[in-house]
Amino acid sequence: MYAGSLCYGGEGVSNTGWFSKTWRQQTRRRLFARHQLDAWVLLVATILLLLLFWVLEPKWLNQDTLQLLVAQYAPLALVAVAMTFSIIAGHIDLSPGSMIGLSGSVMGLVFTASGNIWLSLLAGLGTALGVGLLHSAFVAGLGINAIMVTLGTYIWARGLSNGANAGMPIVVGGGISRAVNASWAGFTLTAPVVVVAYLGGAYLLRRTKLGRYTYAMGGGQLSARRAGINVGLYTTGVFMLMATMIAAATFITVGQLGSAAASAGSGMELNAIIAVVIGGSSLAGGTGSVGRTALGVAFIGILNSGLLNLGLTQAAFDLYSGLAFLSVLSVQVLIRRNVIEHERVPVALATQAGLS
Repeated sequence: MYAGSLCYGGEGVSNTGWFSKTWRQQTRRRLFARHQLDAWVLLVATILLLLLFWVLEPKWLNQDTLQLLVAQYAPLALVAVAMTFSIIAGHIDLSPGSMIGLSGSVMGLVFTASGNIWLSLLAGLGTALGVGLLHSAFVAGLGINAIMVTLGTYIWARGLSNGANAGMPIVVGGGISRAVNASWAGFTLTAPVVVVAYLGGAYLLRRTKLGRYTYAMGGGQLSARRAGINVGLYTTGVFMLMATMIAAATFITVGQLGSAAASAGSGMELNAIIAVVIGGSSLAGGTGSVGRTALGVAFIGILNSGLLNLGLTQAAFDLYSGLAFLSVLSVQVLIRRNVIEHERVPVALATQAGLS
């Protein structure tokens, strides 16, 4: 037998590398570590929601529902990826919903005037990127709080989109609807787009300077500057990522509807923030992950779809969804506090021992 390997059927199986015993043990420790307990709570809550809605309406849980969920919540999923970066960096962005409406309206107006879908797409992308640069100029350049800057955009961007074409939907053709709604194995183009966005977002957050410096900025702007980080540059990077995801969400929304609606994206920013926060990111910044955000989006999608399927009134829908969010978040907060207290005890004992 080779040193450091296991013998099975005459073959040496290494204890190192992928799927080795050591790798499995490390993975198990990471998955079931105390700081992961709040994520398990969200996963269990999501599974319980599935079971509850299945019991209440057995026909709801099927492949068609899954396909519809992926397509319907793809714009939210994309915005939530960028919102993860924004919240970790300490720059909460309240503009995505209104910007989807504005970018879509610009697309509609350009397509109506030119009949060119590519020019229309470019105009929508340019609108999102331009406003993203404007945000970074106010936040990184002038030092204005991101919440106030993007709250202003939340208001004026929706006003502009409502003013475009007197608030009426603007038809957008050029084949975008066929492309977005084309189906493969029951899933539309939105499925691979969302998968790529989350894989790319996870890579950016964990493996690149943008991700590392996003965490650093969330831990403290002053400390990040003292560490030699170009805070202005990477703040701009965070806003540009949000602008890119807004543009992608706009293309999907316009394609699904076949038109640009002034009300498109309404409430998107709030759902994205909820998904990120119940996924484990702190509103104070400095912590979070894209993978957990994906679980938060899944929870929101299942909750909303299940409640809508029950035929509730809008008042009842709002009541139950709000209570569900508060319930899950409350349990998560209690668990996080317990974890923090548990981690403080050994430090306190070590400090006491050192002083004695």
